[in-house]
Amino acid sequence: MNQHDSDVPAPLHAAQEFPTDTSERLQLALDAGAIIGTWVWDIAGDTVTADERFSRTFGLSAERCRAGVPIAEAFSSIHPDDVDRVAADIHEAMRRGGPYRCEYRVRHHDGLYRWVEANGRAELDVQGHAVRFPGVLMDIESRRAAEAERDRMSALLATFTAAVPGVVYAKDLAGRMLVANHGTTELIGRPPEFYIGKTDLEFLEDKDQARLIMETDQRIMRSARAEQIEEHVNMPDGTAAVWLSSKAPLLDDRGAVIGLIGSSIDVTARKKAESALLELNKTLEARITQAIAEREMAEAALRQSQKMEAIGQLTGGIAHDFNNLLAGITGSLDLIKLRVSQGRSADVARYVSVAYGAAQRAAALTHRLLAFSRRQTLLPKNTDVHVLIAEMEELIRRTVGPAIELKVELNARAATCMVDPAQVENSLLNLCINARDALGEGGLISIATCNQQLDEKPGLDPEWVPGNYLAISVTDNGTGMNPEVLSRVFEPFFTTKQVGAGTGLGLSMVYGFIKQSGGQIQIQSEPGQGTCVCLLLPCHAAAPEVIDAPQEQASVEPAAAGETILVVDDEPTVRVFVAEALTHLGYTVIEAADSQAGLQLLRSDTPIDLLVTDIGLPGGMDGRQMASAGRAFRPDLPIVFMTGYAEPAGDGQARLDGSMAWMHKPFPLEALTSNVRALLGADIRLQP
Repeated sequence: MNQHDSDVPAPLHAAQEFPTDTSERLQLALDAGAIIGTWVWDIAGDTVTADERFSRTFGLSAERCRAGVPIAEAFSSIHPDDVDRVAADIHEAMRRGGPYRCEYRVRHHDGLYRWVEANGRAELDVQGHAVRFPGVLMDIESRRAAEAERDRMSALLATFTAAVPGVVYAKDLAGRMLVANHGTTELIGRPPEFYIGKTDLEFLEDKDQARLIMETDQRIMRSARAEQIEEHVNMPDGTAAVWLSSKAPLLDDRGAVIGLIGSSIDVTARKKAESALLELNKTLEARITQAIAEREMAEAALRQSQKMEAIGQLTGGIAHDFNNLLAGITGSLDLIKLRVSQGRSADVARYVSVAYGAAQRAAALTHRLLAFSRRQTLLPKNTDVHVLIAEMEELIRRTVGPAIELKVELNARAATCMVDPAQVENSLLNLCINARDALGEGGLISIATCNQQLDEKPGLDPEWVPGNYLAISVTDNGTGMNPEVLSRVFEPFFTTKQVGAGTGLGLSMVYGFIKQSGGQIQIQSEPGQGTCVCLLLPCHAAAPEVIDAPQEQASVEPAAAGETILVVDDEPTVRVFVAEALTHLGYTVIEAADSQAGLQLLRSDTPIDLLVTDIGLPGGMDGRQMASAGRAFRPDLPIVFMTGYAEPAGDGQARLDGSMAWMHKPFPLEALTSNVRALLGADIRLQP
């Protein structure tokens, strides 16, 4: 080390070697505790002198680092994949002189590699030869992990956007396309790689049209207010079209505008129909038949437009709620990484609990969305709804509180319905909680049943089936609703409650369940007069089935079962989780990543005592088809189906026999354990 180096502490001396901006970064890093080493490389003497933090980072002796080590020895701890890149960056800095910055991985004393950022400066002599190279190391492991998580979430957002029907897209402040779905690709007529990252002016052939679109987008971002507008677009085949677009500013966590998100629907047919109607009014008597057809076309286009508005609200609600939940998850994971890097594990369990709770709320949100979309998997049975309500009465009384009077009148003669009893319970509880919130300090909630024979379709509902219905009404004498609120009560994420007091999915979930069960939901309300919500469920003539009592959670202690289980799932993380859990219980596990591999094992002589399979599988057939084909060779094989979302079988209700079970992803370990043990523990035979 040079004489003047020894008079100045290493970190301070290194800071003095950098330009002003780097010095400021160094000071911030020092304040934050991010500096993990400083060094000075005497290039001519091939000696690197460094402080104790540098020695710990590179796994070198502190005494040797203070005395000086060859640069090759310091390089020995750098990840093999990064060595050549680091060397090239150093040589480039030495060639030109001045600042040097490089990110790479270093092996620590525990044998693990962690990301660091090196900042230095190559000093040249009068001949332009590098003679001295001081610098500092900063820990960027958390930042790199956050960047990886950001990239993963960006990919998830792109996947979600691609799945939304219609035309959906997002742009940055400059108008460059960030993400878009398949409908956008069809509209533009070019593959995504052609337009992603570009502005409308760069990828649209009609430049006047592109400028108008970009001016509209900039106006919306500047005003920070959503708008619904009509845009005239030339299609890839040259035809002119009119698109109804809902555009809104894209905001960050602080509420600042960072871009624009939009959805569009082709309303060309509607616009043409409207123009035709204006013309037809002049000669109405002569062209009445054609006018009716055009009007129906216009009404269909209008309904589609309204659906797109609902999709826009749904998209915003999902983004808002998932951003909140993901903030809890990613924040907890960041804290876990921080505590682990600090060697403090006492708080890790608490952060894991927070992240797990947020993940469970995210799962509950997706289940509510599936209920609203009528795509949840129901487990219907012949249920005596009177018995169900009677058993729930005490729970409802405790939920609404002693200040509210609960009145139950079960007057229906026929109360047996083919429904999922758990969903009926959830629906009644949701309605009673809504009624309680509308009552405030006190009042009356009434639950009543009766039978209604409905032979004609009420209104214009095309899904109505005439027949005998069980009507379940929940009535309160609370604040009631005005017509505007009443018209929107079933919209997802619409709520009149204060922020944080409700998700706006309760009535949407009830609506989806009732419609999926073949019923109807009706609501009547007036301001100051209270509200009545009536659920109409088709009556069923068969005798009610006994509702199983709740089972205690299964133990997850290992069991020496010895049976062999085939696990089929194309998602590696799910496959690993299930396989590890079952192996822990003492089972032998065979894994397959697609339906073809799974079916090949089912058709082989390999002993298989139970099949655990995902529904949505690649390989030419889904999990149900694979299981059905496998049972041709193993008729008595028990099966556990897993699904995050799958097109339901037939009418959307799960069709299981006694040797099958159904689990919704994400599911707890106890659910997997209980189903596997129940199916393997019973002597099950299929009915011929």
